[in-house]
Amino acid sequence: MIEIKNLTFIYNQSQNQILKNISLEIDNGEFILITGPSGSGKTTLVRVFNGLIPYFYGGKISGKVNIQGVNLFKTETRELAKKVGFVFQNPDNQLFMNEVESEIAFGLENLNLPIDTIKKRVEETLDAIGIAHLRRRNINELSGGEKQKVAIASVLAMNPEVIILDEPTAELDPKSAEETLMLIQKLNDELGLTIILIEHRLDRVIQYIDRIIIMENGTIIRDGHPKEIFKEDLSKVGITIPPIIKLSNKLGINSIPLTIKESRNILGDILNKIPYSIDLKNNKSRIDNYFDQFRKKRALLEFYNISFNYEKNKRILDNINLKMFKGEFIAIMGRNGSGKTTLLKLINGLLRPGKGKILIENKDIKRNSVAQLTKKIGYIFQNPANQFYHDTVDEEISYILKNLKYDYDKRKELVENILEQFGLSKYKKTYPRYLSVGEQQKLALASVLVAKPEILLLDEPTHGMDYKQKTLFFSYLNEYCRKGNLVILVTHDVESVAEYSDRVILLSEGKIIVDDLKKNVLSDALLFSPQINRLVQGFKNLPQDILNYHELMEVFEFEKE
Repeated sequence: MIEIKNLTFIYNQSQNQILKNISLEIDNGEFILITGPSGSGKTTLVRVFNGLIPYFYGGKISGKVNIQGVNLFKTETRELAKKVGFVFQNPDNQLFMNEVESEIAFGLENLNLPIDTIKKRVEETLDAIGIAHLRRRNINELSGGEKQKVAIASVLAMNPEVIILDEPTAELDPKSAEETLMLIQKLNDELGLTIILIEHRLDRVIQYIDRIIIMENGTIIRDGHPKEIFKEDLSKVGITIPPIIKLSNKLGINSIPLTIKESRNILGDILNKIPYSIDLKNNKSRIDNYFDQFRKKRALLEFYNISFNYEKNKRILDNINLKMFKGEFIAIMGRNGSGKTTLLKLINGLLRPGKGKILIENKDIKRNSVAQLTKKIGYIFQNPANQFYHDTVDEEISYILKNLKYDYDKRKELVENILEQFGLSKYKKTYPRYLSVGEQQKLALASVLVAKPEILLLDEPTHGMDYKQKTLFFSYLNEYCRKGNLVILVTHDVESVAEYSDRVILLSEGKIIVDDLKKNVLSDALLFSPQINRLVQGFKNLPQDILNYHELMEVFEFEKE
């Protein structure tokens, strides 16, 4: 059991309480989801569970914390590691060895366990996680999903009673995410481990959990079973409501569905009554003739026979041919390791193709340096903190303008304007890395868009964002597109693609498998269908290309007419 009473915590060099008088009990064997808006204290709370607070992250802490019968404040972190395991969002942050088997043994060796015990634990863990076939593999050659399984295995080998996972599927494709979550559920069901999961994308995880804890401003504001918690609209506090739950609530259904199966059963009588001949208003929009509008225009960005190898005989991209136009919002999707990020890095010059050419406005980019390409291309990294180099927010935004030779007065004017536009004015003298993940993403976007590039590249920008931040972030991107610019988004976030993009390019093993309108790519798919589309697939009287909540609600509006 985890028992917390009157827990309060303040980080060093901060005047704000991050955790405020929290009291909480978690029973053995529970599967707990902790969620809430960015900056609500979720990660800080779980850092207490495994002793990172107060032993690694400094600050002032008070209250009572007992973890599996031991007093946190009187127990060494070495002993806590035997009781509580922690899996980070990015597995690379906790993998240190070259080989899978050595990685699983690493923590056990640090505990000075007998060699026979280590061998036994490693063997049992490889079998439990189902990765015995990876035991001799180099970790750097594994996919993102395989790395996450190795990270979980390295924690499980320590034989903990509690495993904490901080957004473990944020950087995984749908198949890898599903495999990881099913593995976590197996550890909970079959081994009886207590699981504590932090996650923003609730549509992925809600069917697995026993209990949901919602935090806001350092306090717990909701605690209970998801079927009870989601009877009210939680989007007001920054919670992303799974589309099938949002739909049920809108239609006044008392029973809350957690799976597609439950949703079809609950909504079957309503959805079956809708006439077959409905033609959605959305289908009459400009994207019906999407490609026709571009055929007479010159492409902004073109790929001709592009191939790329990181090393000999290991091809990452293979004969890519693409045309992209001003005003497009394009999502690039595919399994981990399919070449998505490599494609972006070729566009902005961080990598150079081994074969073929890339044109911007009909000019080959090979003669341009990365600095020169920056005038036309903005790039936002998966982790926005990786592109922060300055001490304050306003200096971070001003930096690119200085490089582009804007004078001081013009720089000051542009920085002030974009700080206001992105709601960052109050943070102008804040150290960028002190911002929440969502605010960091906004700063990264502001620092790129201030230079007004024609092409914007984004690599998995939405992880760590709550509902409000994600909605605002995409509103900025939509406005940018409407001004005639090109947005290229690499993401595993199917729900966001279904809501905001125009066109989807699906990569597999370095090749383009599909390049089409989002409706044609995401509808009736096994892994890349959004939740609402999987729901309507069970009702053949409905248009099978409905992708999101808003499109399905149009059906009901049509019925009223």
